[in-house]
This record gives sequence, structure tokens and C-alpha cells, in this order.
Amino acid sequence: MSLQPITSQTAYLPGANNLGVIRAGTDGAIVIDTGIDKDTGRALRKALEQAGLTLHAIISTHHHADHIGGNDYLIRNLPGVVIYAPHHEAPLIEHPLLEPIYLHNGAHPWSALQTKWLMARGSPVDHRIDTGMLTIANVELEILPLAGHSLAQIGIAVDGVCFAADGFFGTDVLQKHGIPYAHDIKAQIDSLERLAQRREHFFLPGHGPLTPRAALAETISANRHAIETTTRIVLAALAEPADLASIARRVRHAAGYTFAGIPQYAIFTSVIAAYLSYLEAGGQAGATLTDAGIIWRRLSAYTQ
Repeated sequence: MSLQPITSQTAYLPGANNLGVIRAGTDGAIVIDTGIDKDTGRALRKALEQAGLTLHAIISTHHHADHIGGNDYLIRNLPGVVIYAPHHEAPLIEHPLLEPIYLHNGAHPWSALQTKWLMARGSPVDHRIDTGMLTIANVELEILPLAGHSLAQIGIAVDGVCFAADGFFGTDVLQKHGIPYAHDIKAQIDSLERLAQRREHFFLPGHGPLTPRAALAETISANRHAIETTTRIVLAALAEPADLASIARRVRHAAGYTFAGIPQYAIFTSVIAAYLSYLEAGGQAGATLTDAGIIWRRLSAYTQ
């Protein structure tokens, strides 16, 4: 697979995850995310070599395993490569065991959760970064706040291109998966609004096709619709008070979901918990501790 050009300074390696590339000078490169494992790291290295580019730096937009899995391979095999990541994402990039820990209620994760889908190999973060302007390898970048999908996800804008990570998903991805993953639903909605106001010519999501500015509004609308639909489904699942596992089961049945394995179920339950937090913050749901455990119930009807 070869790099696909976007502008004279930017390109990407398409795949299950789109990996961004920014040209630095005549023969240098900055990459944005590295995919799920050493195989994607190797494919990215090969694509850079074919393009005559030497990797200088990696920007990890957030800590999820499918975005940092190639880091370890690249820094072990290419001398001098440094990693940049947001302050609050960096600890989870350096210590990936934290991801299955938080998906297992803070406990040491059992073996089913210690897979490459949830736990990449750790990599040191050389530079912890904030949002705003940042210069790497003499290239000036704008670091965008795109929290919601994860705790402190970022996007990168340069040369008329916005590398949006998982700030939004392609419509084909939404149709396939239905419920987009999020850590914080309100922050996810705010990030969609922020992206909608951007004026770059092209927007590259982590999952989905390269999106020209003219098609962005429709894609953002589809993402909002997916969130609104999921909110209604979760609220409907609260018609009778229940614990998290029961609510997740009701939502799964309503959405017609099946799971390939325990990691997918853990991720799904986590996002349902995020929607419950969103509804609780809006005064539409509440939880109480009972002899049966923590029970959620609807407090008011959802209105959009």
C-alpha cells in the first residue's frame, strides 16, 4: 500500500485506520497515529521509504490501541523518532494496561481483555503537548481539542487539511457499527460542532474516507444523528429500572447487535455507561444503590 496524496505537504496511508503523513522539508515526515500493531507500523515504514521520506516524529492523537499499536515497532526500528501526545493521553500510551483496567471496573484485567484490540505495546511519550500552535521538525501545526471519543483526543490541522482522528466517523463506519464509541458524549458532541466550524479543504477521519469540505456537513450530521438515536435507545431501555448490564442488554437487543468476543462487549458496555452519564448530567436519568446493586432509572422524557 502506498501513500495517498492529499496536498503537496500531506498524505495518508488508507486502511482500517487512516494514518496521516505530513511532509517535513524535502525528505522528512511526521506521522499521525500508527495503527493497531507492528504490521501496520511495518506497512507505514515501507510506504514512507517508497516515498523517499525519513520519519522524524509520531503524533499519537489518543491512547486507543488501534491508533498507537505501531509506535513500538517504529521507534525500535527507526533511530531518532520521537513521540508527541496530549498530556492526559500520554500515561495510557506509556502504560497500555490502563485501558483494559478501566474497562474492567478498575481491576486487574482478565486475559480476555489483554489482547491487541485493547492493549498495545507501550511506547514512551517524549513530548506532552497542549492544544494550540506547535512546531515539529520546522512544520507549524495547529493542535485541535477533540475530546469525547477519548479523554483528551486531539486533531491536527496543517496545509488546508484537518486530521480529525476519531472526532468523527465516515458514514459507512456508522452504518456498520451503529453506535460510535465515546468516553464523554457531551464532549463528543462539542467536538463535532468544533469540526463543523473548521474551514480546511479536506478532513481525514481515523475511520472512513477522506472528506472534502463540501461533504463535511452531511457527514457531521450523520454522526450527530447516530448519537441522538443512541440516546433515545438508551433512554427507552430505562423504561424499567435496571443495572448497567441489563440496560446494555436491552440496548443490544434493540440495536440488533452481536459481539465477536469479550473485548467488543466490554467496549459496548463502556459506551452505554457513557450515555447513562450523559443522561444523568442532563437530569434525565439517575442511579441509586439498592440491595440489587446500582440501579438506573429514567427521571424525565428525553426531548431533542
